[in-house]
Amino acid sequence: MHVNDPYAPQTPLEGVLHAFTRIGRRLKSKQPGDTIDHSAHLVLFVLRCNGALRLSDLAARMEIDASTASRHVRALEQAGLIQRSADPDDGRAFRVELTEQGTAEWEAAAKRRMELLTQAMEGWTDSDIETFEKLMTRFADGVTSIVDERGEGRAWADKGWTAAMAAHHGAAPENAAHQNTEKNVENR
Repeated sequence: MHVNDPYAPQTPLEGVLHAFTRIGRRLKSKQPGDTIDHSAHLVLFVLRCNGALRLSDLAARMEIDASTASRHVRALEQAGLIQRSADPDDGRAFRVELTEQGTAEWEAAAKRRMELLTQAMEGWTDSDIETFEKLMTRFADGVTSIVDERGEGRAWADKGWTAAMAAHHGAAPENAAHQNTEKNVENR
């Protein structure tokens, strides 16, 4: 079966998996207005949420190997979206951080994604959106918990998302990330 062929899920659970696959494929593809690909946006996201990082820390937070992170950094640096700076803790090392242009690119991409969600939910009632959010959050919490128990967790993603949304709404990302970490500890 080709990925674009019609697919009729046989169970509701298969329907959920199929829906996530369709959404994931679409969101990972370049969207109108994007100047960089999905992987590069993830680099910007991690740096936006965490500030300046050593290359090894960036790779670890993204759960990719250092050579892949290096390739992304090189391309983003050439595009003027990130810059290198000396690591104040180790003169032999460097850190990468967003430039003003990189921050603007990330914010513009986040805005486009929010507009996409708004358009996709056009016609939904406030109650529908609230119910959907509660169910999605419950589902995400369940998946995250299982993956974390297996030792394969991505705690930085939860911290990063909270910080990113706080920044989007004008709050200090560091405070939001800290509050989310405390909330996650309380919920365990």
